[in-house]
Amino acid sequence: MISACLLLAALPGLASAEEFPTISPSQLPGSLQELYAREQPGLGQYGHCAAGFDSRTDGLKMALSCSIYVRSSAQGARLAVKLCNERAAFLKIKAPCKLIVD
Repeated sequence: MISACLLLAALPGLASAEEFPTISPSQLPGSLQELYAREQPGLGQYGHCAAGFDSRTDGLKMALSCSIYVRSSAQGARLAVKLCNERAAFLKIKAPCKLIVD
């Protein structure tokens, strides 16, 4: 009984969405703004995009990843940031990926 109460007390912390650094679309480099504008209509209700960049002009120093067809907004945010971080690591981008928030 006590362990069940402790588990229920811990659930709100487990259910809360992780907080990711955010960026507005207007703060993205021009080429990432264009990519985001193309992807945005297909995101649906829960989809999200994340971006990271070391350069505002060198396309090889920019990463953008979006998540679609997810079951919740929190899942979409986590997946977008995860995919962006993987792509950024592959491209050796040092800046952290940020969730794009309108």
